[in-house]
Amino acid sequence: MANDLPNNKTDQYLKEKAANKKKGNKALVVFLFLIFIVISVVVKITLTGSLKPDFFKGLPGSDDAYTIAKEFIRPTLKSSSANFSDTKYQFGKQSDSVYVIQSSVESRNDSGDKINTEFKIVLKYNGGQVDKQKNWTLIDLSQN
Repeated sequence: MANDLPNNKTDQYLKEKAANKKKGNKALVVFLFLIFIVISVVVKITLTGSLKPDFFKGLPGSDDAYTIAKEFIRPTLKSSSANFSDTKYQFGKQSDSVYVIQSSVESRNDSGDKINTEFKIVLKYNGGQVDKQKNWTLIDLSQN
């Protein structure tokens, strides 16, 4: 009958062993997760040269807004060739993310005559990469 009774020391040892195994498994999972994060950061720095994501670059400047404005203007011209006066544009901000640009563009019509078109464009920056047209909304465009 003595053999049928559970051995308290053996039971206690097995319970402690099971508890230690659970703790070890949890520690392994945390360690692997941390290794994953470190590898992700190293890959990000290696591929982009910076840890700073694109959306932290701040609001666009005048040159950024003017570059995007040209992309909105080009499809409205009747010519495929266009010379923008890059040094003579005017820039202003109406509010936090609304930009106003005034400038001119020189193009040629079908008969080869030069056409100088002055334009005023109002754009809203929606966030994201500054150099992507999809991150901007055309609010107003007037051409003379």
